[in-house]
Amino acid sequence: MTREKRLVPTGDCFCGCGGEAGIGRWFVLGHDITAAGALRAVEGGLSLPQRLVEAGFGPERSVVDHAVNEAGWVRCGGCVYAGTPAGLAAHTRTGSCTAGKSPSARGGEGAGAVMPQPAAARGLPPGEAGSPAAGSVPPVRAEAGAARGLLLPGEDDPSWEGVPLHLRQALRGAAHHLVTPVAGPLKAREQRRVLSAVRAAVRMRMTGAHWLLLLTTEREALGSPRSARADAFCRVLMQILAGHPPLALGQQHAPAAPGETSAG
Repeated sequence: MTREKRLVPTGDCFCGCGGEAGIGRWFVLGHDITAAGALRAVEGGLSLPQRLVEAGFGPERSVVDHAVNEAGWVRCGGCVYAGTPAGLAAHTRTGSCTAGKSPSARGGEGAGAVMPQPAAARGLPPGEAGSPAAGSVPPVRAEAGAARGLLLPGEDDPSWEGVPLHLRQALRGAAHHLVTPVAGPLKAREQRRVLSAVRAAVRMRMTGAHWLLLLTTEREALGSPRSARADAFCRVLMQILAGHPPLALGQQHAPAAPGETSAG
């Protein structure tokens, strides 16, 4: 019988970039997302739902439950997060746990988790989000940036805390690439607040003020017109707006992604 080759983290990034991932790590921060996307392209561009179905998973059979039961994943005791033991430690250490804002973790296969909707998603005025302080800052009409033309929640609205984990992780990867190293307009003194917000995205410690700043910052402030890193970062911001509806209180037509034009 042949034995399956055992892989161990070598300290070199497994995406093949030549970077040092650090002791016990497989990838340089954010490169796992890049490698996963590249692998999908090499394997024929199957979407995640298609890959899940091919592996025998989907709405009727949870891949996360299977990972918990069979592959050593663990659940957070305070929220619906599930991941490797190292991921759970990071989730707890970085304050990503939404304990007190979401129901406790699912108890078993087939059990569902319903995230509480912020006031904006329920059609309530921002000031009726469940406590006197919630939504005390009024919504903001975005005049620039990825959210141009949209009415965004105030910086203290619970909607910002409800951005799904996979979207925050995608932004983390794009933000890491954008500031590694810092270049172009982001090096300017007047862009220090924007740079600080991008670095908060890397740490996944975003506040409502950070979200508002990044979503209303013009593309030109993030990089040169030919910067692929800045384009990628803006695309993720647009994906977040599309993937988390409570952020857009007054939906207008979303701006086109960098390099895209309207069909006419």
